[in-house]
Amino acid sequence: MMIVVVWRKYLLIPRLTLAALGAPRSQSRAWERYWAGVARTGPGGDVLWEADEPAENELLAAVLSRHADPARPMVDLGCGSGRQTYALTGFASRVVGIDGSAAAVARASGAFAGVTFRVADIASPGLGDRLHGELGDANVHIRGVLHVLDDDSRRAVAANIVALLGESGTLYLSETNHTGDPLDYLLDQGARPTRLPPLVHRLISAGVRAPRRFGAEEVTAIFPDDAWRVLEQGATEVYGVPLEPGGPVQRIPAWYAAVRTRRPRP
Repeated sequence: MMIVVVWRKYLLIPRLTLAALGAPRSQSRAWERYWAGVARTGPGGDVLWEADEPAENELLAAVLSRHADPARPMVDLGCGSGRQTYALTGFASRVVGIDGSAAAVARASGAFAGVTFRVADIASPGLGDRLHGELGDANVHIRGVLHVLDDDSRRAVAANIVALLGESGTLYLSETNHTGDPLDYLLDQGARPTRLPPLVHRLISAGVRAPRRFGAEEVTAIFPDDAWRVLEQGATEVYGVPLEPGGPVQRIPAWYAAVRTRRPRP
């Protein structure tokens, strides 16, 4: 029985290969392709991670209230459709959303007033310095982004966050932390050798990289203790829209952390 369970996930590979035929290798092109094909966002929409469950924002607000200065601007890295970015306006008077997809930023800019959205690769060297030159020390929010980046890109994003935080900003991150490998994750999301749920198929056919787990070990690797202070971290859940019409909201194991740099503070 155990052998059947272990090998079951490998039966997904032909279906995944077929779904990904013609998908771009470049992740910037993949995300642009993905967002250009999205018709609806939010609950009942096309975006897997936009369930808008209150529990996530309640945790976010509680952690920010303990560790972040609301007088600082807030920068949302990897903002996507801007729904979460707009929610951050309840905490900061100035909020800036950054995403590498022009299609995502165009959608966000048209949907949410009072937020500034910009197209930029969040791993681009120097981005953090440029934004800090404009905004000063800022708080940073990042959700469901680091788990789809390779290690080099994670380090590049962390370098930009260092610059953005300056001496007084705080980073809040929330990432999926599913046990097992990406195939195990797909099985839990309803993938089968004969069929992929439409929301999952959309991501794979666009060429978006499969998520990896991101927990305490990954926090330590990307935000090492000699340069960063972890103020708070722990297990949580992120929520996804139902995989099938009328189905339950997805409850996905996740990890959150609030982090600051170890730069001297005035």
